[in-house]
Amino acid sequence: MHHTPLHTTRFSLLRGLPSIVALALCLISAVSFAQEADAEGEPQGIDVPVTAGEVKRVLLALPPAINAGSSADTTGVGERLNAHLERALSLSGYFDLLERDLFPTNPSTEGMNPNFVAWFNSGSQGLIKAAFELQGESVTLTLKLFDVSKKSPVALAGGVDQRVTLKRDPALIKAHVARFINQVIKHYTGGEGFFGTRIVAVKKNGRSKAIVLVNPDGSGVSTLTKSGKINLLPSISKGRVYFTSYRDGGPNLYRYDRGRVSTISARKGLNMGGALSPSGRFLVASLSYQGSSDIYLLNPETGDILRRLTKTSSIDISPSWSPDGKQIVFVSDREGSPQLWLMNADGSNQRRLTFQGRYNQSPSWSPKGDQIAFTSRDEKYVFDIFTIDPKDPTKLTRLTQNQGNNENPSWSPDGRHLVFSSTRSGISELYIMTSDGFTQRALTKGGGYSSPSWGE
Repeated sequence: MHHTPLHTTRFSLLRGLPSIVALALCLISAVSFAQEADAEGEPQGIDVPVTAGEVKRVLLALPPAINAGSSADTTGVGERLNAHLERALSLSGYFDLLERDLFPTNPSTEGMNPNFVAWFNSGSQGLIKAAFELQGESVTLTLKLFDVSKKSPVALAGGVDQRVTLKRDPALIKAHVARFINQVIKHYTGGEGFFGTRIVAVKKNGRSKAIVLVNPDGSGVSTLTKSGKINLLPSISKGRVYFTSYRDGGPNLYRYDRGRVSTISARKGLNMGGALSPSGRFLVASLSYQGSSDIYLLNPETGDILRRLTKTSSIDISPSWSPDGKQIVFVSDREGSPQLWLMNADGSNQRRLTFQGRYNQSPSWSPKGDQIAFTSRDEKYVFDIFTIDPKDPTKLTRLTQNQGNNENPSWSPDGRHLVFSSTRSGISELYIMTSDGFTQRALTKGGGYSSPSWGE
């Protein structure tokens, strides 16, 4: 098999940089190494099949929204309302929607009082009904969830199933739908949905790369960095975004907070991988100003170094905190190939976590603490997403397979979903999947997306 060397144009931005910086950034860029052969020429990637999903799915019926008022819906409010509901239910991964040809005859005639026998006979477990009334520039919405077998409405928290009057603003309507679906998810799973959280990512635009903010339903993409330079590796936590950029030469580490960009570290060499601790007291990042790329604890406000955590001649990058803030997982090639390593938050007790595969990277620790998601090159020299139990490394699960390169997983704040980038459509987009990988849905369109980070 012929293996192509690293693509030089892909790394043109690294010319003139110290070798340690260039090598560390190459180490993060997975696809370029997908073609790198091991010395023996034999596949050394992880060969683990995708297993069956564990998330239980509920069959819901979602009939067309009912115009309960006297004003004609000339602007398609009802259609958009249904589209928002369907999109949110689909992305959540917990629901299958009843096919429309199985609906009872003309369900709109029953209004908001369901014929439970007919819906039960259709096979649906739950029923969502939406009604709206148009009054000038306002709209009154009523969203209801019904338990078909119990023949009764479900009382949802927060009053999301009560009548509400809003300005006829698509963003306000979508936000109300998001609150409603979050409570529908809570009814069936015990935990609220992820709508209302935020995802940051890199979006390629010509020769530049910007940091963008994406709603978890894929809407409302907004650009946070407008320097026209290369911006990389964003992470979001507590409303702040840390990222690496070449805006002032770089690669330097910056913080975006409520519209303002501040420099956190502009030391010689590499400044990247900033991740805020769960307490918000520390920022962990990779710096190479002392020669090798090592991991440091920084003051998240000033960028002052508080402690050096690793001290080797290897490349140590991509730190991610455990949810209790007591441990850090990171990537190191100290034993010859990029692998996941663990250490205590003070740098003690450094030990190797992954032993399968020759190229493991971009770890993300689950908010529940029981899994670490990461990217690995598989037996076909393709990158896929896996999870590993940090307490028992033999428990390895594969979440993606045979769908292009899948990289850079990041957990939802509730730990029940992952966002990642994938080339399965031919271009790099963001996708959301349930924690077992069973349901995977495209989040963005247009291509050029990578390195997502999910937070609040």
